[in-house]
Amino acid sequence: MCKRILSAIVIIALFSAVLGGCQDANEIDAVVRVLVIGIDKGVTDKWRLTVQFSSMKETPGGGGGEEGGSTGGGTGNGYSHVTIDAPSFFEGIDMLGSSISRKLFFTHAGTIIISERLAREGILGDFIAPLIRYKQIRESAQLYVVKGEAMDFIVENQPTIGNTLSKSLELAAKQPDNTGYTISVTLNDFYSALKSTHGQPIMAIAAVNDFKNFKRDGPRWKNEFKKGGEYKPEDLPRHGENKIEFWGTAVFNRDKMVDELTGGENRLLLMARNEFKRGFFTIRDPKSPDRIIAMDVLKDKNPKIKISFDEDGPVIDITIFLKGDILSIQSRIHYEEDPLLSTLVTALEKDIKDDLDRLINKCKNQGLDVFRFGESAAKYFATIEEWEKYYWNDKFKDAKINTKVDFSMRRTGTRLRSSPIPRLKGEE
Repeated sequence: MCKRILSAIVIIALFSAVLGGCQDANEIDAVVRVLVIGIDKGVTDKWRLTVQFSSMKETPGGGGGEEGGSTGGGTGNGYSHVTIDAPSFFEGIDMLGSSISRKLFFTHAGTIIISERLAREGILGDFIAPLIRYKQIRESAQLYVVKGEAMDFIVENQPTIGNTLSKSLELAAKQPDNTGYTISVTLNDFYSALKSTHGQPIMAIAAVNDFKNFKRDGPRWKNEFKKGGEYKPEDLPRHGENKIEFWGTAVFNRDKMVDELTGGENRLLLMARNEFKRGFFTIRDPKSPDRIIAMDVLKDKNPKIKISFDEDGPVIDITIFLKGDILSIQSRIHYEEDPLLSTLVTALEKDIKDDLDRLINKCKNQGLDVFRFGESAAKYFATIEEWEKYYWNDKFKDAKINTKVDFSMRRTGTRLRSSPIPRLKGEE
């Protein structure tokens, strides 16, 4: 009898737990899943909050899209956004309820956009610290500083390939592996660096390109040489339907943005941080400086970093190991074999080393270790207390840094030899 009563109690308790777990459930079409969060400095209040989400509307000819509906076939279809000034991020969520008939969910918010104005005022920590505490915000969300206003970026943020915005943003975050012109920084990455004694935080840069640098008319190109990575965000000379771009890196001193790196500088930063995968590089032809040689450059192995300490400060020796293939030789000079092959390798090594030295000095003069040298230096201290008393972020400005680039040629492309193009008699 007692066993039956006990069994009945257990069954009732189990049913109560199961049924009770449904009381705070939400129907799929009763919530709005935010995909992008934008933060600007407000005008009528401290923060200007913009959220972007699927409108869940079916469009003619569309297939299944995010949030149970199609995103439509054209730019601007399928996604909505709303902006509000509020005293805090969390109160802003409730205030948005006045214009959105569904509850906002942030578990799908994989992208956070912060305006450059806000980043440069040094109050970013006031926003990041509370945000990372919120259980619905993923620490793996990608973090970007945007040139201009975050609200304007979100207005232009529509898928131009496919019709799924979250997929477009997910693939954009992987572009550092393909080009090296941008960097992947998550909310957790930035927050951890914000508290770190090893160095300073960084963040990827996003921009809206108004195509002002794309010149339809004017003198045509002559013999000027400019590396693609020399451009700054929003200044690329391009034109097309998609206005948004991810390019370069924002450098911070604690929670204040103090500098920005070009796409080319970003590649060098990735090399030093052991995050570079590959990219196409262009250098001047050593034997014909008015022409270029294009190379496919890849990481060969992890950088070798050695750190020692003297009375003047830390001494850092770093060797970058790269490999690659020849893609194009405009001059048709036979660089595929020694001794010219060695000449080409030496030219590329010098080109990358010189640019890396300039970047390191640029950051070192500001006392900004964004290269993760501090993480290697900390290993030379017996205790955390000893390390913290050394004050690496103060000492880095006095560091002596020696760089070396070691490049090995894998292949010379699909041609064994470059041959000159025959000219008619009398032609130069």
